[in-house]
Amino acid sequence: MRITRLLSLLLVVFGAALVIGPVPLPEATAEPPFRVPTQITDNAGVLSRAEVSQVQSALDSLYDDKRVKLWVVFVDSFDGANGVTWAQNTMRLSGFGDDDALLAVAVTDREYAFQVPSTAGGGVYDRAADVRRNDIEPALRQNDWAAAAIGAADGLNGGGIAWSALLVVLGVVVVLCLVLWAWSRRRNRKRRKAEFAAAQRVDATDPNALAGVPLDALDDLSKTIVVDVDNAVRTSEGELALAAEEFGATQTAPFAKALENAKAALAQAFNVRQTLDDAIPESPLQRRELLTRVIVAAARADRELEAQCEAFEQLRDLLINAPTRLDALTQQMVALTARLEPSTATLTQLRQQYSETALTAVAGNIDVARQRLTFADQSITTARALVARPAGDQTGLIDAIHAAESALGQAQTLLDAIESAATDISRAINGLPAAIADIEQGIDAATAQLREPHTPRATELAAARDAAAAAVEHARTHSDTDPLGAFTRLTKADAELDALLVSVDEQRLEARRQAQLLEQALFTAQSRVKAVSDFIDTRRGSIGPEARTRLSEAGRQLDAAQAKRTTAPAEAIAHANGAAALAAQAQSLANNDVQNAQMKYSGHYGGGGTNDLGAVIGGILIGNVLRGGFSGGWGSSGGGYGGFGGGFGGGRGMGRPSSFGGSSRSSGRNYSGGGGRF
Repeated sequence: MRITRLLSLLLVVFGAALVIGPVPLPEATAEPPFRVPTQITDNAGVLSRAEVSQVQSALDSLYDDKRVKLWVVFVDSFDGANGVTWAQNTMRLSGFGDDDALLAVAVTDREYAFQVPSTAGGGVYDRAADVRRNDIEPALRQNDWAAAAIGAADGLNGGGIAWSALLVVLGVVVVLCLVLWAWSRRRNRKRRKAEFAAAQRVDATDPNALAGVPLDALDDLSKTIVVDVDNAVRTSEGELALAAEEFGATQTAPFAKALENAKAALAQAFNVRQTLDDAIPESPLQRRELLTRVIVAAARADRELEAQCEAFEQLRDLLINAPTRLDALTQQMVALTARLEPSTATLTQLRQQYSETALTAVAGNIDVARQRLTFADQSITTARALVARPAGDQTGLIDAIHAAESALGQAQTLLDAIESAATDISRAINGLPAAIADIEQGIDAATAQLREPHTPRATELAAARDAAAAAVEHARTHSDTDPLGAFTRLTKADAELDALLVSVDEQRLEARRQAQLLEQALFTAQSRVKAVSDFIDTRRGSIGPEARTRLSEAGRQLDAAQAKRTTAPAEAIAHANGAAALAAQAQSLANNDVQNAQMKYSGHYGGGGTNDLGAVIGGILIGNVLRGGFSGGWGSSGGGYGGFGGGFGGGRGMGRPSSFGGSSRSSGRNYSGGGGRF
């Protein structure tokens, strides 16, 4: 019974199906371009309420960050139209502005279009192609409609990084920074120690020597040296008090002066250190200057103290060894007294051979020597009397010994001069002819130099030449009566003339070197300026103001070099080098501008239009291109760019080049992104 009833029901259903016919499947609803009502239009019903909220959040973030409005449209079909054409017509009907972009997806047709105008801000235009390729199309292929819209918004907004990945990266960076910090600190300690050791070997009294010392080492050196000098001053104060009691104020006056100078220098050093250690920071240049002042002042004070300490030790030794020293002085006085008679005989013989004029320098030496020996004898006698007194009552002993030493030294010099006079005069007589010949060569060389144009130090050279000529004349007329004086005057004039000739030769060589350098610098600058000028002239349609500004300044520097070519060669070289450097900068900037222009134009218009592209870069078609269009027009096509200019339909023909000196702006938009099937 049950089987019968089931068969009867199946027959009824089958019969009804035959009568009614096949049931058609739902067809995709084709929609023509329309005015988009809201930022998210889901006519295909592919987004849930939660997904709509997520997409809206991404769109809002894009607008907040870039001020770009992305509109998202999901429909079943593009009504048989090309996706890009459908999208551009929808944008036109919707009244989209310069900052409106559109993602349109035909769900059933599995076709989409993504259009971002070139006028959109925030750099989104340049990223549109990558966003379409990497963020939109992969999501559409997985039927993840919300992810495609969110990816479009986030991609235009610059994308993001997962917080977990960001935390891992930050952690790695922190660890690396800690390791680097520890290594750098250890390395800096070793470097600073080595630099300080090197700084201690530098002459601390020479500011020029300190100029090459690193700032940290200079700081360490200043701290060390003020401590050392402060200790030396404190020690010297005690020693000076004892020395004053032993030798008296007169003998210790140099030590007292050195100590006062050291105290003043140390006080100045401490004041500067206070300035360095206060809460007000100094610039590195100011800090270096202050540290140098500290070190130089302290080092010079320390050196003066050391010098006086050495003299102090000598004074102490002189006092202790006074008896022995007086015996030596007595022997020296006896020996010099014995030389008086032989020296007198020598002087008498010289007077027989030479005039009194030739012997003027030594004529009174015998009498003066006798006076010095008498004074030395008196000083030695006084010193011996003081030595016999108690140690605390020997004031004046050191002065007496020094006086005897000085008198005996002068007496010896006077007697030596008599004995060497004959040799000196004979040498002068024999050397006069050669000296005259040598100085005459210098006179001829000076005369030749003065005949040359633009002779350096001409006035000084002329005066030295005339003085040399006068010395020659004096030597010829006084060679018999005063050969030594003539020879001395001759050699002095010759030395002065030779020094001036060497200086003039050096300046002439330097002038020639400067002239060669200037010619080379001018040639280089002129070549570079001309080359860059030609480069910009033949590519003026793509080169911006920065390169032109550098070129203009290079030209100004070149003009300045030409103007100072003869009056100030060194300044002219500096101007020429500056012009060459500016021209090089202009060339680099111009190269970048041309490369950017080529990339931009190629990106906009594909690989075609090579002749037109070259004309645009060369500035021949710049007016027409700015108004919109290459030759032949650029019509809209599936997956391609819209019309170049304001409309979305067919292209424009090639217009005439812009007028001389004119400029124009495009009123239309280009679109990046494109579209296709997925």
